[in-house]
Amino acid sequence: MNVQQLKYVVAVANNGSFREAAKKMFITQPSLSNGIKELENEIGLTLFTRTNKGAYLTDEGKDFLEHAEKILAQMDYLETRYQKSEQQERFSVASQHYDFLGPIVAKLMKQFQPQYKQFRIFETTTAKVIEDVQQLGSEVGLLYLNEHNQTSIYRYLEQANLDYELLGTFQTHIFLGPQHPLAKKEGIYLNELAQFPQVRFTQDGQNFAYFYEDLIEMPEQETVFYTSDRGTLMNLLLETQAYASGSGIVVGGSRSQICLIPLIDGPNNKFCIIYPKRRKPTPIVEAFIKEVKNLL
Repeated sequence: MNVQQLKYVVAVANNGSFREAAKKMFITQPSLSNGIKELENEIGLTLFTRTNKGAYLTDEGKDFLEHAEKILAQMDYLETRYQKSEQQERFSVASQHYDFLGPIVAKLMKQFQPQYKQFRIFETTTAKVIEDVQQLGSEVGLLYLNEHNQTSIYRYLEQANLDYELLGTFQTHIFLGPQHPLAKKEGIYLNELAQFPQVRFTQDGQNFAYFYEDLIEMPEQETVFYTSDRGTLMNLLLETQAYASGSGIVVGGSRSQICLIPLIDGPNNKFCIIYPKRRKPTPIVEAFIKEVKNLL
């Protein structure tokens, strides 16, 4: 198995046919077909179903593709970071759903151009934030910690060979649409929320409570909306009497659309940045950390 064969698999999966994939890679179709056939024989799996209309991933192929793409992403990162050539630098941060990252990365873009040309904000689930940093998809990741999840998160980071730095603290806030019955309150108690629907971010089917991104867990909650998109969460708050929880650090247009009300007697929360152990932070990472600390 080699990197070129992994690229063949990704190309065919993305283009839907061996012919189109070969054309995009500027190689002959027999060369590509033989490369994938040799790979299938080596691993003992059929990755594609070949038909007159194209090539389709088998179930085993879909699983293989997921791992191949991660390996190729790591290879791309290593080549960009360490090859002694005039390649463009790239900065990526993986994070739970925080809208203040956009302005921070925009500021870094102005500060570090023309050296850096590619900037990536990967908003995703807790497990994928850790995985993305572990596999070098991002230089750093941003997570929250509190008394309920920090012991388990610390253990998970240790298993992933990742280190962390605490950046600051924040109070839990309740996010509401302006039409919500609680929108005029200066502070909200947890028991006041039980009668209203909650909007939560999905977590890849993980059942571990310490992976939850939401700061409030109410087992008796009758109605829950699950979404993976921050924009959808905001729309649900504006159209229903649902609530969500978060840091209260909201910038841009979202701040004028929703109400941010402190949760009374809520847990003490901390933002932490995660990164691979024994890796010296680059100047752009140091600048990112400084900006998050300033914001907090």
